[in-house]
Amino acid sequence: MTSRIRILNTVDRKTVDRVPRDIWMTDEVSVSLKEYLGVDNDLDLYDALNIDKICWVQAAYTGEVPVLKMPAEDETFNEWGTGLRPKPYDGGVYLENSFYPIKTFETSGELENFIWPDSNLFNYSSLPKQVEEFHGRATMLSFIALFEVYSGMRSLDEALMDLYLNPIFLHKALERIADIQIDYIKRAIAASPEIDFIYYSDDMGMQDRQMFSTELWEKFLKPHVKRIIETAHSLNKKVFYHSDGSAFYIIRELVELGIDILNPIQYVCPGMERERLKREFGRDVIFHGAIENQKILPFGTVEDVEREVHECNRILGKNGGYIIAPCHNLQPNTPLENILALYRGEL
Repeated sequence: MTSRIRILNTVDRKTVDRVPRDIWMTDEVSVSLKEYLGVDNDLDLYDALNIDKICWVQAAYTGEVPVLKMPAEDETFNEWGTGLRPKPYDGGVYLENSFYPIKTFETSGELENFIWPDSNLFNYSSLPKQVEEFHGRATMLSFIALFEVYSGMRSLDEALMDLYLNPIFLHKALERIADIQIDYIKRAIAASPEIDFIYYSDDMGMQDRQMFSTELWEKFLKPHVKRIIETAHSLNKKVFYHSDGSAFYIIRELVELGIDILNPIQYVCPGMERERLKREFGRDVIFHGAIENQKILPFGTVEDVEREVHECNRILGKNGGYIIAPCHNLQPNTPLENILALYRGEL
């Protein structure tokens, strides 16, 4: 059974020869693992660890990118005009937002004159080759987001205030973002119908509570999320939804709208307990992730990791419907022996 068939069978609740495993990791972890295992590319790494990796594909933007400030030496801008700069942390580097192109806008009329991404100008022709390079593995189109994109354009502080103070502005911006994303999905799948999943990410949870109320989510985001899910399903594609943190009630709304895969199952957050999620949603969604990586993966023993894998599979994998993976990127402070225990341990 190929990795792709194993993943697809799990998502379709068909028979598999073993529980599939996926990996999310930082670049630094990837380099360390390759050096340790004596391989020099991602696919050989997945083979060496016997991982059923869901591989990401993306159509790069080829149009004009709005640059509304003089860039710093290490600053880049994405198609939405958001500035990005590398931010070192303990052993690694992440890109963090450094400029918000519509932060100072005061009226919705200003949105009309902004240089929005043109959905015609993504390099869709590159997608079939990307999918072919991952032959034998499941593939997932990225990166679809609504509030995350808006926050990157507006800043998180302003975005949260807009929920209360600038509802018309927020409605118009989210509608424009959603229209572009939905057309991107349609054009991408038309160019490469072999893509298996659509990745939709909007972090709605903090460590101990939702970022904002379910009522506000229903008011501003639900109509557009519904369109995204319906678009994916009309193209016979499954929706892989990601939200960190504690967001049980919004996730319940998303399950009712029809998401197919739920990630990352940060079960240490209140309301996200594995037993509760399995009981409430186990008939409707596939669980992806859950292996705890705030304490167990970086600071636990090999035996701790092995117990964690068994326990997550016991709860979330009962009667199928679970893909083993860390509940966030494996970080540079994670011992290699713990990563090997995650992927090489017996269930």
